[in-house]
Amino acid sequence: MVEVLALVSVAVGSVLIAMSFPQVELEAEYLYVHEFMLENRGLESYVLRDLSLGIPLNTSTQTSYVMNCTPVGNMQNDAQGNSYVVFPETILEPGGSLTIRTTIRVLTTTPTIVGSEESECLSSIPLELINQFCKREGPFLADDPGIVSLARNIMRGSNCTQGNVLTIVEDMTNWIDQNVRNETHMPPLYSNETLLAKSGGSDEMANLLIAMCRAIRIPAYLQTGFIVSSNETTTYLDGHFRSEGLVGHAWAVVYIPPLGWVPVDMTHYDSSQGPVSHITMSAWASGLVIQGSNVISQDYVAELKNWTKVLNDKNIYELDSNKLTTLKYETRLVYQAQFYAGVVLLSFGTGATVATRIYKRRRSPRGKAESAGGVGETPSGTSRSML
Repeated sequence: MVEVLALVSVAVGSVLIAMSFPQVELEAEYLYVHEFMLENRGLESYVLRDLSLGIPLNTSTQTSYVMNCTPVGNMQNDAQGNSYVVFPETILEPGGSLTIRTTIRVLTTTPTIVGSEESECLSSIPLELINQFCKREGPFLADDPGIVSLARNIMRGSNCTQGNVLTIVEDMTNWIDQNVRNETHMPPLYSNETLLAKSGGSDEMANLLIAMCRAIRIPAYLQTGFIVSSNETTTYLDGHFRSEGLVGHAWAVVYIPPLGWVPVDMTHYDSSQGPVSHITMSAWASGLVIQGSNVISQDYVAELKNWTKVLNDKNIYELDSNKLTTLKYETRLVYQAQFYAGVVLLSFGTGATVATRIYKRRRSPRGKAESAGGVGETPSGTSRSML
């Protein structure tokens, strides 16, 4: 019985090891320096109230440490997982300026996302996620008639009688690929405006996808950040807004059972690999982004529209500089728990098998042939030849 169990352990352990493909993880460490400057070129004083600057997210795959902030502000967190440095009220006199500089250490770990055709149906999505992430709020106009009609048509045409979530999301990304051109607007458009204009940047196309998902009860939200290897200078609003260094980026985060929350990137993918590359080859999955903030319910589009009006009306100029120094960037192999379980079972089974056979050999009677006919003879007494 012991030997049988040992052999079963060897067999099961071997199967677990054979099925346990190691995942490649990217580990990186960065020094992120954000410099924010406002200059009042108007004729009147301007009072800066509720000024706050975001800190890169702390998530299961990213950790941020504020090393220095000048001037000093107060750290705050919101219900959506975002961290901010909040600064006291400041009066910006005509000709005056304000500069805020933060230095942050960021550590990231990016696991490999493997594309899979196996996905569960809409009915398997937890109700609590639907209640939280499928509302019309912020830039996600999930009840807009045009968005609702489009999402339902795509869902019906997904060739999935059970409402396979991955298939529906892939069909949505495919529609956006074919009908919406990549063009950034400043300030950004709402999701229904993107649908009408048939154009939008990374965040605007992601917002359209999120609104479509929410319209048919697929949980989704927006995540913003920066492309780590980028360096670009861009000017908007007739020079009132200038961005230097890292290029801003945004992507949808969609709940796809049984995969869970996955990034869906509308501008960083490989069309030759099919719609699933919006997930498997997203900037996030490729280890190319710093995660900046979560947008679940806040209307950042309205906030940017209001800020744009202030810049123009008060003749304020903004410079936003984001620079990154890479301290470490390496890959490593990570094995799943079943691999280590397989190693344990294989080791136990192999050891038990060897021990059992040694025990049996020591316990077995010595040389039945000796007792029957003597050394060198068969039981019948015939001498054996030695070759």
